[in-house]
Amino acid sequence: MAKTPAYKVNIGTISRGTMRNEDLIPAFARLLDDLRDPANLAHAAIVKESYEMIEHDLLDSEDAAWMLNEGLFDALNEYAPEDCYFGAIEGDGSDFGFWPVWA
Repeated sequence: MAKTPAYKVNIGTISRGTMRNEDLIPAFARLLDDLRDPANLAHAAIVKESYEMIEHDLLDSEDAAWMLNEGLFDALNEYAPEDCYFGAIEGDGSDFGFWPVWA
């Protein structure tokens, strides 16, 4: 699948030192909200659902885990620059951001 056009993202850390949904979902939802193309309704729905989970204190639910792993990570990865990915940096599973793919 082709990546979304190159939006300006910074290579590096977005969240470090935690793997808790309570920390990651708000950070990643805000980032997706900032980056997303307003016409992308799928990403708008992910942001909306994430904010609703935050508002209703549902961040420890199975739905929140799915949202983080299948919704936010996948959506943010679409904004990664060429030859980069969104996720944990190699060697530190709690340092999330945009990182170069080392071949």
